[in-house]
Amino acid sequence: MSKSKSVTSKILNLNGFLSIANFMDDASDWLSSVGEREDVFKKMRDDARIESLLLDRKSKVLQMYGSFTETKNKRVNEACENLLTFNVFYELNNILLNAVPYGIAACEVLWKFAGGFYVPCGFTPIPRSALSFPRIEGKDFFTPVLAAQNIPLDDERKFLVHRNCDGELSQWGRPALRSAYKFWKFKNLGVKFWAMAAQLCGVPSILALFDTKTEEEAKTRAKNLTEALSEWESGSSGSFGNVRDIKVVSSQINDFEKIVSVCNTEIAYAITAQSLASNEAQYGTRAQGVTHEKTFDGIVKGDAYAIQRTDQKLVDAFVELNFPGEVAPQYDIDSTDFADWETIRDAIDRGVPVSLKALYNKVHLPEPVDEKDSFVKSQPSFGFDDKGKDDFFLNRQ
Repeated sequence: MSKSKSVTSKILNLNGFLSIANFMDDASDWLSSVGEREDVFKKMRDDARIESLLLDRKSKVLQMYGSFTETKNKRVNEACENLLTFNVFYELNNILLNAVPYGIAACEVLWKFAGGFYVPCGFTPIPRSALSFPRIEGKDFFTPVLAAQNIPLDDERKFLVHRNCDGELSQWGRPALRSAYKFWKFKNLGVKFWAMAAQLCGVPSILALFDTKTEEEAKTRAKNLTEALSEWESGSSGSFGNVRDIKVVSSQINDFEKIVSVCNTEIAYAITAQSLASNEAQYGTRAQGVTHEKTFDGIVKGDAYAIQRTDQKLVDAFVELNFPGEVAPQYDIDSTDFADWETIRDAIDRGVPVSLKALYNKVHLPEPVDEKDSFVKSQPSFGFDDKGKDDFFLNRQ
């Protein structure tokens, strides 16, 4: 075998390997190990802390703009630019990014024929619970099946599947909620305990002290006093004979706030890999805050790089339907840091060339419709023009 052929040939049979591995680390096995069903993911998202972290992580990706690397075919480039807009990818990615909490997300692509093109007009989300991975001869191990209708989701023109994957061989992806589960469970149990404890400790108990000569008399007297005291309500008053003193026995619940704080911090680490950028930093330094912010940005960029690979499948399907045989442009989500307005302004003032297209797209400056719609303020020169007229006051606006 030649050297070039040995390098490019495929050696591993992934389907056979996965049959032996038997999915020991799949999300479905993990759910069974903790005695939960798939509805635990929805229960966890009812936690305000978890939902806010997921929405923050998701929204940061959805706000990023994408662009196409042009091909040699101008018609293909223009069609992709004009018809596969930001809003199209926003709607699609809003569904597919549910793979972050659930591990896997899938949707059906709806197409319409308009203006001579097949254009995506909507996306129907497919619940995680509707998917399965039965053994089907000749089908890829990672192709999910719509269980109710036994439809393999293998046509990428109609179905898109996205996984939150860390490189492991998992059909179900890696749910971010998996790492947060035990701390959510602990906090949830703590809240239930606090509610019960508050019910018991919130109303102080009343203790009556009295003297008796015999044990039998003491028992009878205690029973009568207990019944009388149990009927007291707020604002009530009463008098008792042969009672030395009445004491209020109060109790308190300590450390509940600390338990919740610790759980929330660990949940933040599980979902965003840091805490200071998403928790209130009471003791963290500025340097720690910056480091944690960069860590969170790294997680978000990872989400963006992963989702753009799935977005590319939509671009490929669009070109295949409208321009059979043509090469599809590459779709890129721009997750790089962009200069703030002060830096851009200083660059312009110093004569550094700056892209107008980037300003309109990234800084969201309102782009003029035409020359009449364009407003450009004249700049004073603090001197005289060629005609000898003072242009400082003439050019004011």
